[in-house]
Formats: sequence, structure tokens, C-alpha cells
Amino acid sequence: GRGGVMLDCGEGSMGQLSRRYGREALSGKLLGLKCVWISHMHADHHLGLLRVLSHRAAECRRVGRAGEKLTVIGPPPLSKWLKTYAALDCADYDLVHNARFFPSNEWIGAGPREVLQGLLADELSLDIVTVPVKHSCRDACGVILTNRDATAPWKLVYSGDTRPCQSLVDAGQDATLLIHEATLDTPLLEDAKAKQHSTTGEALGMGKRMRAFRTLLTHFSQRYPKVPPLEEVADDGRAAVAFDLMSVNLADLAALPAMMRPLVRLAHDENWHINC
Repeated sequence: GRGGVMLDCGEGSMGQLSRRYGREALSGKLLGLKCVWISHMHADHHLGLLRVLSHRAAECRRVGRAGEKLTVIGPPPLSKWLKTYAALDCADYDLVHNARFFPSNEWIGAGPREVLQGLLADELSLDIVTVPVKHSCRDACGVILTNRDATAPWKLVYSGDTRPCQSLVDAGQDATLLIHEATLDTPLLEDAKAKQHSTTGEALGMGKRMRAFRTLLTHFSQRYPKVPPLEEVADDGRAAVAFDLMSVNLADLAALPAMMRPLVRLAHDENWHINC
């Protein structure tokens, strides 16, 4: 492939990448990584970034590409955090603020936005747009990646952490894949409002409002010791739940919801819904 983009990078991301790809293949994945996009400054979305940066820098040195910088797009407070720790960890990066990619941004000139859009367009054939979303953390954003290849067009939308958000619906219309947080079960709506997260039902509703071909739910709260509401997702008919080490080829999206009914039966047979 042309390379990769990582959307958020929580604690343990390097370990997950290693388990998913193995040591030998992981080197190629790190060397092919073109950009890391960070939605907001809550630790579960950015705390693994330094380790990814330092491991990639080490791989670059190993293959004679020392000093090659990885582009990081993120909220303004990420700059101070990276400057504080990256020098200690030999991390090579360029940081561009998320706001540079808002649809309304009229910023002119060959600055970081134009340079990065050129990099993504030329190397990955992608356009990128970020939109502000509704979360308890200032500067929280969602992102829309659109493939520029007219022979195989697709649009991927990633919500980050948010309440249902019209700006994301508008920017993500007719998405091929919506990856949306579903932190809380549908009956816990008031908790979701208080914590500025989405329920399962609200996330599925975002997929319908966006006319997304497929919706993949993620970011399930660890406070509730049970599996996500599989039956509700299965009933939607166009959605599925994400899990650790999951890989989905865009060519296989049509079949993605078909995995939900077997998961519902397995959860029932294995008593997955019984609290520990």
C-alpha cells in the first residue's frame, strides 16, 4: 500500500500494533506511517503517541532515514506536551493544529496545511477535513478522510469523543464508513449528556443521519463490565461493533453487519452479558 494514517493513539497502541502485525511486519507499518491524527487531549486518545514516535524514529535510523519526521495533527495543547517529552524520547515530528483543516478555514499560503494536504494527496491520495465536535475537552475534533482516486472512491468519518453533532453529520454526508464512539448504553442517556459522550442508540442514529453505508461503534466504557449491546447493533442492519485487533478491509464492508447475529448467539451461549 501507499502508507498509513493513525486516528488517535491511546496508551498501549504500540503493544496492540505489535500483537496485530508481529515484529517483522511492524517495522514496515511504522516506516509507512505518514500521519497521526489526535482528536483531543484526553489521555486515552494521545498517551501512546510518544512511544509510536520514538519507535518509528528508531526504525528510520535503522534503515538510513534518520531525522525523517512524522506529521502529527492535533489540538494546540498537544504542542507543549510533545515539546516537554519528545526530546527525552528521540521523537521526530512536525505538528499541525487541527483547526487548520476546518472546512471554513481560509488560511492562505504554502504553510503547514497546504504542505500536509499535498503530502496526503500525493502519497496517500487522501483529502482531510476536521470539524469541531461536542465534548468536555476543549478543541475536540472529528475527522473526514476522502479518497481522491476516482476509480475507488470512499469517505471515512471518525468521530473522536462527542455528543451527537450536526457539524459532523454535515461534513460526513454519504460516508462509506462512520467510526463513532458509543461510550454508554442507550438507557444511560442522562449520563452520556453529563459526560459529553454518545450512547449506542445515538451513535447508530448518527449513521442514519449521515446516510453512512456502514457504522462501526467503538470506545465502550470500561466502567460497565459486560460486552456492548450487540442485539441493538444487530437490529440496525448497517452497523457492527469494534474490538481489539480488528481489521476491516473496505472491500468487505458490505458483509460487516452479518457478523453481528452470530455474536449475539455466542454472547447468549457464553453468558457474556453476566456482570463479573
